[in-house]
Amino acid sequence: MKIGFGCGVFLAMAFSVAGVAAAGAQSGAAAEQSNPLDRDSASTAHVATADVVTADVSTARVPVAGTPTADVAAARVPVDNGARPGDSHVRIVRLSDVKGTLSLDRKTGNGFEQTMPNMPIIQGERLRTAEGYAEVEFEDNSTLRVAPNSLVEFPLLALRSSGAKASTIEVVRGMVYVNLQSTKGNEFVLRAGDQTMTVSPSTHVRMTVADGKTVVSVFNGSVEAKHGSETTLVTKKESLTLGGEQVVVAKKIEEAPSDAWDKEANEYHARYSQANAMVAGGSTYGLSDLNYYGNFINGGAFGSFWQPYLVGAGWSPYGNGVWALYPGAGYSWVSPYPWGWLPYHSGNWSFFPGYGWGWQPGGTFNGLNNVASGGGGAGGLVGTAVHSPTRAASPQAPTVGAGSLVLANHTPMVFSKEDKPGNFVFQKNSAGLGVPRGSLGSLNKISSHVEQHGSANMQVYAAAPSAGFMSSSHGGNSGPVTLRAGAPIQSANTSNAPASRTGSYGGSSASSSSGASHSLSAPSASGGSSGSSGRGGSAPK
Repeated sequence: MKIGFGCGVFLAMAFSVAGVAAAGAQSGAAAEQSNPLDRDSASTAHVATADVVTADVSTARVPVAGTPTADVAAARVPVDNGARPGDSHVRIVRLSDVKGTLSLDRKTGNGFEQTMPNMPIIQGERLRTAEGYAEVEFEDNSTLRVAPNSLVEFPLLALRSSGAKASTIEVVRGMVYVNLQSTKGNEFVLRAGDQTMTVSPSTHVRMTVADGKTVVSVFNGSVEAKHGSETTLVTKKESLTLGGEQVVVAKKIEEAPSDAWDKEANEYHARYSQANAMVAGGSTYGLSDLNYYGNFINGGAFGSFWQPYLVGAGWSPYGNGVWALYPGAGYSWVSPYPWGWLPYHSGNWSFFPGYGWGWQPGGTFNGLNNVASGGGGAGGLVGTAVHSPTRAASPQAPTVGAGSLVLANHTPMVFSKEDKPGNFVFQKNSAGLGVPRGSLGSLNKISSHVEQHGSANMQVYAAAPSAGFMSSSHGGNSGPVTLRAGAPIQSANTSNAPASRTGSYGGSSASSSSGASHSLSAPSASGGSSGSSGRGGSAPK
């Protein structure tokens, strides 16, 4: 079964509090995607918890990885997580991509709850996919991808006294992919029961845990596997199978259904993760999405600042969001926008006359406490006049006890989406919400067109990763269905959607009743470029 992303247009969570329900738009090619923000309301609603685990496990033995008992037992068995004296545990990592159905246990006492992109993950949390796909991004742009029907835990996210970052991921069941950057000194460990895999820098590895068996497949780099009293080094294009007394090293890697999805995600990050000179420092996660969904603008006397594509004067950075409760830290602001990580954990949002809202990097990285206390204001629609330009006011956090997930929709949400099969509409003030990452080409020219005409249309078709610009001979599920620009080129073999014809886009003015279409050349697959011209913004009211 293929999971459709729906181009980021989300089906809403169901609210049980006060009988409130939210419903989101869904395109013909889409399947479901959880987003607790899909609600055209200016009020704040409390999100009900869901999918609570209440099993009581009395046994203290370590369960066999990949077995049913491991799902509920593993988190309760005291196991050395690799922590050392002097460690700091203030690290947070980013849930960077969410497709389909998945849930996160944030240790609020509610068990597994619905989650969304940009949700912070801290030590001790658990992530579970059903028919969903998840990507977790670490500080140096390394990634962990979790395939459907998987359960992973984060027993260690530590900052060593030396400054190195240590991460331990427990794969209770299912399949994960890890792609590490070349950062020296960091420690990354995959664990399955009593089996420990130490992953070297610059390594790309897949690990599967099912039916009491663990399979480690190294695409690049190397992994040192400890099982019992033995240690096995697994290198490029090798696979290690562990199960009971079985230890088998093969000089080949069997293809898996989700390989195409993993490869496509790696290519996206490789293309868009180049650091801008303005965004420097040790925390660079989220750079790929900043580069794809927006660009840096030369604001003249105001200096340079970053601004998302597909926005106008009516858009506000704090108009929509969710407050997520983290015990011991309070509420953290979670942005729904696909790029909404770095701009909400560092730097400042300001309103630049003639341009609109923009973000300037700088300062320290703010973890869970990512908004100033006592900021007030209607979701950043008004600002405190510190100096020109006007700074965005911080949204007011709810009081303790308001709920584990609290909606904060101060303005109606605007989505870009497929309004009918084969036609994708880019909307002004969507700020990229609903636009699938990387698959519709450059957003730079599209954004300029939307600024002039209010919207832009693009011919699209739905396809899984292996049916798009990548090839795969593996049958069955090859990844989440998403939209691609153009139309599929039909061939004699109709079971697979092959390469596409390039799509074009056109737009119509929001103020025009003629319905005239403006045809433009097709967008390229390259990233956005830095812009120097302003966007017609007006001062906030």
